[in-house]
Amino acid sequence: MTFRSTVLRLVIGCAVVVLGLSGCASIPTDSAPQPVQPFNRQVPTSALPTPQNDMDPEALARAFLRATADPRNAHASARAFLTPTAAKQWDDRGDTVVLDDASLLVDERTDTSVTMRLIADNSGILKVNGQLLPANGRVETTMTMTRTTAGWRIDGALPSGVMLDRRQFESTYRLAMLYFTDPPAALSGAGNARLTPDPRWFYLGNYMPTDLLSRLIAGPTSELDGAVESSFPSGARLNGRAQVIRGAGMKVDFGGLGEMSGSARNLLAAQVIWTLHDADVAGPYTLTADGGPLVPGHSDEWRITDVESSNPNAVQQTSVGLNVLRAGALYTINDQGASPVAGPLGTDRHLMAAAISADGTRVAAVQQSADSPRVTLLAGAYGGTVSPLASGATISRPSFGPNNYTVWAVVDGKPTQWVFADSGTRVTVADASSIATVLRGPIAQLKVSPDGARAALLVSGQLLFASIVTSPDGSIALTSPRIAAYNLGNDSTGIDWATPTTLMVARDTPEAPVAQVSISGLPAVGLLSGNLTPPLRSVAANATTVYVGDARGVLRLGSTDGQPDRSWTEVDGAMSPDAMPVLPG
Repeated sequence: MTFRSTVLRLVIGCAVVVLGLSGCASIPTDSAPQPVQPFNRQVPTSALPTPQNDMDPEALARAFLRATADPRNAHASARAFLTPTAAKQWDDRGDTVVLDDASLLVDERTDTSVTMRLIADNSGILKVNGQLLPANGRVETTMTMTRTTAGWRIDGALPSGVMLDRRQFESTYRLAMLYFTDPPAALSGAGNARLTPDPRWFYLGNYMPTDLLSRLIAGPTSELDGAVESSFPSGARLNGRAQVIRGAGMKVDFGGLGEMSGSARNLLAAQVIWTLHDADVAGPYTLTADGGPLVPGHSDEWRITDVESSNPNAVQQTSVGLNVLRAGALYTINDQGASPVAGPLGTDRHLMAAAISADGTRVAAVQQSADSPRVTLLAGAYGGTVSPLASGATISRPSFGPNNYTVWAVVDGKPTQWVFADSGTRVTVADASSIATVLRGPIAQLKVSPDGARAALLVSGQLLFASIVTSPDGSIALTSPRIAAYNLGNDSTGIDWATPTTLMVARDTPEAPVAQVSISGLPAVGLLSGNLTPPLRSVAANATTVYVGDARGVLRLGSTDGQPDRSWTEVDGAMSPDAMPVLPG
């Protein structure tokens, strides 16, 4: 939300309706917060179809759109549905269009030939490197078929690339996270770098650890250019295939690493081990370089504890829990209810938004001026003194970076970063010109991901993801913006990262007022909403719990006694219509 000088408003875009775009599906609802399905090494759960003599043309076309799931041998399974001539002519190279709600309309039929139109919703684009990008709109193409001695077959030109049925994609592909490092650590070879997830989808029948590591060596997606780096130098390779040793982990030998420093090789090991570990590839991991130790002086055998300092899933420890902004002041919530935080923010009556660093040591807040039509961004020690950073006509809810001494906010439409150091505070206005190439309008909210590589943005009520690129000269740019999920529409009012891969969204709508969005390219999924009272104004989340501010106050959804909650629970001391939840992070 953006805070104006006179009143607090919810910025929900030009029209409070879900976008009426073709292919913009509704949000599934009534689910508890769920992790994205982990990578699972197993055979596909839905067997691929094969052409049958008794298939009619429509059944054959639909079976073809399922058989395209298997990319092996140039989509040999799908080519079996084509005549020899069509199979030879089909160019399956390039991206895969994931189709939903496909319809087949027959335009012309004889005893030996059929011409039909395929019309479907475009729900995603699966890149060759395994990245899934959200998409929308309609896909329409013509398919011609001829009757052969073996039954009906597709005969005629097909569009370049691949078309795949969405349900078949969901049953035969699984998600894995490839991990890359932040650029400063990659350049310096620091061993305790932050690792950033780069989601990729793999066909289950085509998966081996070798495929995972090959994509890791190939580098990050173009979307993350400049935001992350890889420890693998140009020319790096696998020497043979990764060997899975039953009951004893796996063995990998790398080549082409050149004269890398020991610290850079430690960083490379962290990328490899966390990528394998999060893909459920069990250790220990025997890592070598051209047959010798990967890191001189380190055992060839690595365990997850050897790279714990780079754990991408680690959560900073803090004694600070849920806070609530209420009646213009900041309160901490405890067993006794709500208590004002120590310092001036607990006694203020003009606060409009607040953020707390992940380690609970720092706080930032937006304050309405008592004697002028402007707002001020304050920052300082949590429970201590605060100082002004900026003032303007509008300032968004602030967001801390992953290192706890960096604050972001949008001041009068300009995304701005403050970095605190003993030598002073460095202020940088980020270049956000790329945002307008996707969506025009002011940036109402900006929330930095826990790893610092991405930003979630609300623009005219729509959610965007962008990469954060810091150049060697210190300049910053928001790059590669994209719509996070087309089925969210344009009525989002609040955002917060629950994990580096998952964002929670508050929406001003009775349908799925709280949604979960993944960076993986999947559509948004709605959470339980039965006992929420719209409008929702704000959301705060971590890996285990989601808090929202609705028309009554602050409610939570998490787990009780190890079981997911089946309804939202009121938070004692926070049931005020203007209350907004604030969590460290």
